[in-house]
Amino acid sequence: MLGKSVPVFCYHAVCEKDGLSPVAFAAHLDMMQEMGFKTITADHLFEICLGRKPIDDKYVVLTFDDCHISNWINVVPMLEERGMTGVFFAVSDFIGAGKIRSRADVKEILPMREAFVMALSRDDNSQFMNEEELKSLVHDKGMEVYAHTCRHQGCFKDLRFKGNYSASSHWSTWGIYRKFNAELPTYDYGSAFAYNGFWPQFRKGKVTFKRRSDDERRKFIRDDFKRSLDKIKKINGARRQFFCWPWGDFDSLGMQEAAAAGFSGTFTLERSANMLGTDPMRINRIGVGSGKDAAWIKKRLLMYSNEAPAMLCFKFFTKRNDIGKILYITDSDKLSGGSRQLVNSARAMLQSGLGVVSVLKPGSMLIPVLKEMGADVVLLDDFKNILTAGAFLSNVIEEYQVDVVHTFHNRAVKIGCIAKGLSLLGGRKHKLFFNRGVIYKPNPLAPLFSLIGNGYICNSARSREVLLKHFVPPKRAQVVYNSFVGGGRKPKRSAETSIIYVGNGGHAKGADVFIQSVDRLLAKDKCEGVRFIAVGLKDISSFSENASPATLERIESPGFIAHEEVGKLLATSHIYVMSSRLESMPNTLLEAFDAGLAAICTKAGGTGELIRNGMNGFLCELEDSEGLAKCMKTLIDDTELRGEMGRLNRRIVRTFMSSSAKSRSLLKVYSSMPGDEPQVDLPDIDGLIKK
Repeated sequence: MLGKSVPVFCYHAVCEKDGLSPVAFAAHLDMMQEMGFKTITADHLFEICLGRKPIDDKYVVLTFDDCHISNWINVVPMLEERGMTGVFFAVSDFIGAGKIRSRADVKEILPMREAFVMALSRDDNSQFMNEEELKSLVHDKGMEVYAHTCRHQGCFKDLRFKGNYSASSHWSTWGIYRKFNAELPTYDYGSAFAYNGFWPQFRKGKVTFKRRSDDERRKFIRDDFKRSLDKIKKINGARRQFFCWPWGDFDSLGMQEAAAAGFSGTFTLERSANMLGTDPMRINRIGVGSGKDAAWIKKRLLMYSNEAPAMLCFKFFTKRNDIGKILYITDSDKLSGGSRQLVNSARAMLQSGLGVVSVLKPGSMLIPVLKEMGADVVLLDDFKNILTAGAFLSNVIEEYQVDVVHTFHNRAVKIGCIAKGLSLLGGRKHKLFFNRGVIYKPNPLAPLFSLIGNGYICNSARSREVLLKHFVPPKRAQVVYNSFVGGGRKPKRSAETSIIYVGNGGHAKGADVFIQSVDRLLAKDKCEGVRFIAVGLKDISSFSENASPATLERIESPGFIAHEEVGKLLATSHIYVMSSRLESMPNTLLEAFDAGLAAICTKAGGTGELIRNGMNGFLCELEDSEGLAKCMKTLIDDTELRGEMGRLNRRIVRTFMSSSAKSRSLLKVYSSMPGDEPQVDLPDIDGLIKK
């Protein structure tokens, strides 16, 4: 037979400037008494949960989180006046010394937010109850005081950008950063006791973010519980100790530590019945927001004082957007452009403290690279049977507790969609993103894929535009630029001016346009002492229709060479030429930037997103071999200009295409929720140029 339940209300500040007004709070108390409810202690509720005491009357528990000074000035007198009791949860580091204060002693009662900012930023605890007041609560007034952590520590639970650090930032930001700085970013907050969180790391004036490991969070919680519990025990002297979770957030790791610390029970913000059989480590509470009147209290008392409606009107806490492990999948077995970005993405995630799993073909060239970085590698023999592969991927997602799947190359898209469907049927949710680094027409099913998954991650705004033209919803296409990990050393240029093209002989890459532009240049100027290098061409003589034999003789063609050798050639060159007809954002452009080369590019794809004409390179129309030739001549003659362009390009890639920049951009996308605006911002190259 269904019986009674004990409603527990959660209050914070009770003052005119914040939270609930004293008049409204008094009306709440009067309604409780009018309905015949009696307040009981946390200890009494604990006995009820264990079956040691019955619910033999109408009981209610009133809890007050944080111990704002308004609780002492306004709440306690009203409770005493009515013969009622309360349970107060104190933030132990905010418990200062001092005498018991009267209303006349408190010049101004500030809002809770300002109280936290003052305490966290300058150790001003004057807006919280002090030690003598808390002791008086327990020993003079018969009420209860328990722990609410040391500092109510928050964290950035994900990297959903919330604006730069400002006076209006959430108060927990003052506990995450040591000093105020308006140039620092802020993100969505959560409890550091429930989320590992992303924590700022400062180096050479720059900030990056790294996720705490489970072990690091466990140590933090253990140390916090010990310090806060030691202080509260000196105040309450109670044989049983209770705890209140900041923001009501908790998880199994935190619960384990709470039990190990010696807490007999913890208070959440979950909603359900409190009765015989309720786990005292998960006591349910009803949060009372500002503006809630007596009629609202009456409805909640009726609802949560009876087992049936209390259990029916449940609310359980689930961690949201807690991203800890990423899975990358591709059927490509070569270290191609897309595969290199997979590797760079994995590196960025590992450096940010996340776990990485990769699903690859046996024999893939990516296997040793990813293993050396510390990623887990799982082999999938058959990528062609997408149903079998999808089932396999779903099992890997479950086994490794994957939060985000990021596919590279076409076949993995369908496999990812099937795996997501199977995972949902099995009751497990994860996010699914598809990488896109091209600008040709997408699969006709791309809009459907984007809705099954969480959308596409494009490596240029131009690539995104193509998707939108083919009916992919705007919020399902985001932009994350490719990253490049350089060696860190300044390049050593050859004595001769060197102009380099890196690509292949395909029509899209425009090798013929490059060769024709060199031919036009040499027809007007012998360019003595200038080297022309074309990397990736099988047979330079096959371009005889595009240039004279003498021009072909001048162009060095090492053919297909290892990526490391390409890097060495870029490092000794001076000018990079990209003559593509169809392009999104080539990796070689970023590599050339990092090598400090001036760039001459056609307006193919997203190249114009990184090049400001005349500032860090030159832009020419597609197939404009004459224009390319003129730009090459300009940079051959003007060593100072090409040097300035190269230095700026190196700054651009180190600022916007570093591993840390990629990590932040990717995590912002991985953290995105339905309704969020898509990430489409271009690198602020103009701002960098002005510095």
